[in-house]
Amino acid sequence: MVKQKRLAGNATIVRVAQKRDPALLTTVDRSRLMSRVRQTNTAAEKLVRQLVHSLGFRFRTNGKGLPGRPDLVNRKARWAIFVHGCYWHAHEGCRLWKIPAQNRPFWEKKFDDNRKRDQRKLEELEVLGYRVLVIWQCELAKRDSLTLRLLDFLQTQGDGVSQSYRFIAGRSRVARTVRVGSTVSTTLQELPFHPESGVDPGSAFDQAFLRGSHRVLAEAREPLVRTADLFCGCGGLSLGMREACWAVGRPFVAALAVDHDPWALAAYRNNFSPLQSSAEDLEVLLDHEFGETPSVEERRWLATVGSVDVLVAGPPCQGHSDLNNQTRRNDPRNRLYERVGRFVELIRPTHVLIENVPGVVHDREGALARTVELLESLGYLVDADVIDLSRLGVPQKRKRHVLVASFRGSILIASVLERHEVSSRNVAWAVQDLEHRKAGELLDTPSRPSLENLERIRYLLQSDEYDLPNLLRPECHRNDDHSYKSMYGRMTWTEPAQTITSGFGSPGQGRFIHPSQPRTLTPREAARLQFFPDSFSFAGIEKRTYLAQMIGNAVPMKLSWVFGLEFLALESSPESLGPSLGRLFERERAHVE
Repeated sequence: MVKQKRLAGNATIVRVAQKRDPALLTTVDRSRLMSRVRQTNTAAEKLVRQLVHSLGFRFRTNGKGLPGRPDLVNRKARWAIFVHGCYWHAHEGCRLWKIPAQNRPFWEKKFDDNRKRDQRKLEELEVLGYRVLVIWQCELAKRDSLTLRLLDFLQTQGDGVSQSYRFIAGRSRVARTVRVGSTVSTTLQELPFHPESGVDPGSAFDQAFLRGSHRVLAEAREPLVRTADLFCGCGGLSLGMREACWAVGRPFVAALAVDHDPWALAAYRNNFSPLQSSAEDLEVLLDHEFGETPSVEERRWLATVGSVDVLVAGPPCQGHSDLNNQTRRNDPRNRLYERVGRFVELIRPTHVLIENVPGVVHDREGALARTVELLESLGYLVDADVIDLSRLGVPQKRKRHVLVASFRGSILIASVLERHEVSSRNVAWAVQDLEHRKAGELLDTPSRPSLENLERIRYLLQSDEYDLPNLLRPECHRNDDHSYKSMYGRMTWTEPAQTITSGFGSPGQGRFIHPSQPRTLTPREAARLQFFPDSFSFAGIEKRTYLAQMIGNAVPMKLSWVFGLEFLALESSPESLGPSLGRLFERERAHVE
């Protein structure tokens, strides 16, 4: 309250003057009145200086020799900040500014001259190569919003895509600034823990994200980003795209979600509220081959979908998986990869992201090669490669095959990895805070092992071993040259987890025994390792098998997060092609029909 009174001090002086008869004020009286209005070192300026200094930026005050003598200036970084009192600088629409009723012509001319002078000084600074920010006195009442504005402005300018993080407010918060092209936006993340010394702020930000702590996002601005998710599961790829959109202040719209698993689709709907969703098999919805005239069913369905800016898809990978000893490389489900290509052919989204297991490149039917050939024939720029998601900060050893395609420009996967690579994160980083969490709801309750498996788990903990000796394995796993070393294995705090699968609740399906507790992973711990935050809702899932399947089959959101930023950077590039080609195609198709 005291600060607010101090900030309004200049306006108070004017209100006192309004009570007098302005006609009785002599020139001397008016000059004496105006001299009482402080020109420098106002309370508002001091507060802005303290905030900028706390954010880690250095500056000089009252820049001598520069137009308007900016209140804060950094000549090397070429930026300047003016802190304007709302009354004297005539802040339009602000409660602290009002033209006095008496002697109105005088005050109208006074305020108009002030505005013109301020604009002239700002333009002169910009001609000198300075970036200029104006902060109004009334903005100081909203500290979070002002912090976001300052960080957006003060970060080093540049092209392309970049992320930067910094601790603020005594390391109780982390500010993440994301730049895509010419757009810069900052998110503030509360830290529900005290970060250890030496922890980088980016790691602390993601850790707080996983624990579901409060965030202050940048204000949303148009245009919308319409996303379709095929084989969506519970929504790992959409989660990453949504976070990328929110990071740069773009509204995210889930236009379409398709998955034949009703429980996973229910979880998707609960978290993303898609405009349209379907549990129908994609081979039924898209029943014609590449290059063929759209069928009646395809026309009917796609007419309801509308335009799509970004398509993400995770076709079933079981037919390509090295763990599949029955139908690997020659599985009927492998053709579903091509259904994604058919969707692209008919809808023409501006950007495409498709993920699968690395084994997709060995598919005997050549679904991947045909899909790439189709996309290139449609005019997309395509790249495909296998990436290790641990390089992007996912705390598990998970490799995925990624295909990216865009109408807007070329995206090279190797370059994206170099741009967004972070230091490796281990199991302790992701889930150690859950070590002693009591079982309760399904998410926090581990599976109940058999007596034999419980004895194996206890042996590893008591012996401080991580690999089970052959003698204690089932007979089918006892031969000396077996390749199942991770089966019945214990996790270690200090390394990333093994690839999380739907079998994370069974010690016989991988290295899923907890590092310190006589149990396997809980669904919440597995979800964290898959980069689902605690704020992601799995409400309504009634059976462990349903929950395990959707978590184990999901794609960590870090994958679509980084490629989503790259897509958005192409959208904001001055060399981009203008309106979404998907929308142009839709109008063209409607015209033809």
